[in-house]
Amino acid sequence: MSILKDNLKQLYYFYEAIHNHNISTAAKKLFISQPAVSMQIKKLESCCDIKLIEKNSCKKILPTAEGRKLYEYLDKIFKLLDKAEAELKKMGAEKQAHITIGTTPTYGKFILPYIFENYTGPNSQCHIKVVSESSISLLESLRQNNVDIVVMALWKKLSLRSFQVHHLGQEEVLLLSTPDHHLQRQKCILLKDLQSEKFVMRDDQSGTRKYILREFKKKGIALPVSIECESPDLVKELIMEGKGIGFLTRTKIRKELADGLIKQVDLGEHQFFLDIAIVLNKRQSLKPEICDFVDCIIRTKQNLNVAL
Repeated sequence: MSILKDNLKQLYYFYEAIHNHNISTAAKKLFISQPAVSMQIKKLESCCDIKLIEKNSCKKILPTAEGRKLYEYLDKIFKLLDKAEAELKKMGAEKQAHITIGTTPTYGKFILPYIFENYTGPNSQCHIKVVSESSISLLESLRQNNVDIVVMALWKKLSLRSFQVHHLGQEEVLLLSTPDHHLQRQKCILLKDLQSEKFVMRDDQSGTRKYILREFKKKGIALPVSIECESPDLVKELIMEGKGIGFLTRTKIRKELADGLIKQVDLGEHQFFLDIAIVLNKRQSLKPEICDFVDCIIRTKQNLNVAL
């Protein structure tokens, strides 16, 4: 092996000293003492039997002609090593499994933490990205392969022919108001009487809204939507502020119900439920990590009895 190949550490110290024009600065960058850098450079000069650096009046070091030539070669070598390291890291990242999960704002906040906490499959170190959108947007993203898995609420007349569906359970949709709302004082509420109320609902891309409006339409009742919001959190806030009544899933308002900040309107025998499911693209072949993740979601639901 040549002299230079036998002294790679000394070459790197020399390179940093010239690159920073100062041995002290190079030492700080290398996390070693200044004398240690100077000693290694002297050893390099001794091995090569040639002077490589000299000091000027400003205490900065300058390379000799030979040192300059050596530095030019080392600059190319160490930059190539940096590039090689970056490429290796990139290749390692590309090997890492990636899963993109699409879900609605409600289920992204209240369900997925349980899934992540209990995801211990062979690909548990994979990179997971969560996308939160409306139900309609989620299905289109799944169709375009922009997401791998969707966790969402289903409703009748939703076209799922191109999708694979794994049912997880049901989620109750409740009519909600402030505790002092006049509907809370009525013993028997007729659905048709609700037509005179002010309703706060999600936007028209919401699966919950489509389901509720369709269920009431089947009974010949058109619910008036006075305020519509993109965010279910905003719907909840407006209901609590008394701006109107509205429908939200039990998952979304479990804490507020328990704290007495919001109250369910008793509709008697009339109950509304959404089917919660994992939806996959039937036309897309599933990677092993996705199959494992779906199994994890199902196991989590069964073992922890998460109230969807």
